[in-house]
Amino acid sequence: MSVIYTPRLKLKALTKAQLALYLHSPQELEVELGIPISVAILTEVVQRAIQLKIAKMDQAPVLEHGWYTYWLIIPTEAAYGAGLAGFKGLHDGKKEVEIGYGIDPAYQGQGYMTETVQTLIGWAFQDSECQAVVARNVLKTNQASIRVLEKVGMRPYLETRDTYSFRVEKRVFNASI
Repeated sequence: MSVIYTPRLKLKALTKAQLALYLHSPQELEVELGIPISVAILTEVVQRAIQLKIAKMDQAPVLEHGWYTYWLIIPTEAAYGAGLAGFKGLHDGKKEVEIGYGIDPAYQGQGYMTETVQTLIGWAFQDSECQAVVARNVLKTNQASIRVLEKVGMRPYLETRDTYSFRVEKRVFNASI
């Protein structure tokens, strides 16, 4: 699987087997990766998402797994698996993909997620078929996530009583923060 380096991060696309280890035996995954990883981010929602990702990866060609997996966020100065980010599958009929992410509370507020989301959007836009990235149903109370999305150039396109949905199109995306 792929690895992307940024000035402060290593983003490692986890294999299907590594996702299963994260879910069922994080200690074994730490041994395999050679670094400690956050278990604080393994909420029920994330555990369900990992299960869905594994099921989708079972059906997808290996070359498309980068679109389905989680990318482990590793701050290079910490050598610690601090968070996860990824897409919810290959671009759809609208030529867009949905992104989701989470980071250990101890690593919030340091710009790691902004750098990660910016980098993964750039990665997605390298595919000529992908024309937009969205983040759907972001709770209005989740101000940290809203700030990340705004910093990377995403703008709200839909609002409900409790949520915003954000979008950025390839033609307006600025790869630098």
